[in-house]
Amino acid sequence: MFHVKQGKPINLIAIDGPGGVGKSSVSHALAERLGYYFLSSGMIYRAMAWYMLHNAQPRWSPQDEPNLAALDPFHVRIDASGSLWINDAPMADGLHTEENSKAASLISAYPDVRERADQVQRDTVRRIEEEQSYSGVILEGRDIGTVVFPAATHKFFLTASEEVRAERRFKEQQADDPALTLAAVREALRERDGRDESRDVAPLKAAPDAEVIDTSQLSQEQVVNRMWAKVSGAASP
Repeated sequence: MFHVKQGKPINLIAIDGPGGVGKSSVSHALAERLGYYFLSSGMIYRAMAWYMLHNAQPRWSPQDEPNLAALDPFHVRIDASGSLWINDAPMADGLHTEENSKAASLISAYPDVRERADQVQRDTVRRIEEEQSYSGVILEGRDIGTVVFPAATHKFFLTASEEVRAERRFKEQQADDPALTLAAVREALRERDGRDESRDVAPLKAAPDAEVIDTSQLSQEQVVNRMWAKVSGAASP
């Protein structure tokens, strides 16, 4: 459990894994069932990438190393409803474009960027605990259980076969990009996995005490039921 002096300890559930394993949908569903706050580290990196692409001075492109000084005026927060704000303005569109997704993956490899994203998550959890607005938080990402909150109450690491992951991601993105191909999605996943698994800082891997769940042949409900059983101590339906 994570706690500060001002509030009672709250439960933290870390859900990590690569893209296409169903982390976001499962995390949302489990948070709703438990009445917990949901926080996605990916949204924070996407917000940083969006700001670097559109507002940073000098302007930045994914081919360049991030100019971290350009992030000095950048401030991101997640309110009680889960909405994301950048420099006190609500952010609704632009975070899930292919350009922004790739940029978020690239900047996430830089230690200073990761440190800032980690701090946003810790500050958010600290505020929730101080306000006692939720009894728990579900954090979804790639290094929650190993780096951001290694003392989380429960840790899960989701996996799936490459083919299943690619097909899931392809279905998610096809409507927004009719020219997209399954082969292109598969290659993008491989590139992202390679960057995440080989980076020096916070590489993608399961925490030693995480429960690993292969979601390849499981429905969202089955995965949520398994997690809920672990968290609540109840028998899985």
